[in-house]
Amino acid sequence: MTPITDQDRAFLRREWSDLGRFVVQDDPDPADHDAIYAWVLDFIDSGVDDPDYPYVHGLIEVSTNFDIPFTATERVRGELMTIARRKREDPGWRRHP
Repeated sequence: MTPITDQDRAFLRREWSDLGRFVVQDDPDPADHDAIYAWVLDFIDSGVDDPDYPYVHGLIEVSTNFDIPFTATERVRGELMTIARRKREDPGWRRHP
């Protein structure tokens, strides 16, 4: 995998800032949407040492790519929400222990 650069993170931060609210509002449980939105913004910059970072970065990138039909990215958005909830609950949680 190509390393994620500072430019990549800056671009993704802008994309999430502009489009992230649309991504989280698709989730049926709105209680923590604001917290997840904020967590993703923070994770983009501070999660770089997390072993799951490249995977989560990809989920964020795909979920904010509105050139892809929104229905086609439903699973990706759901997985992003699940991972964000788990990592908010336990920052040490990993997808694959």
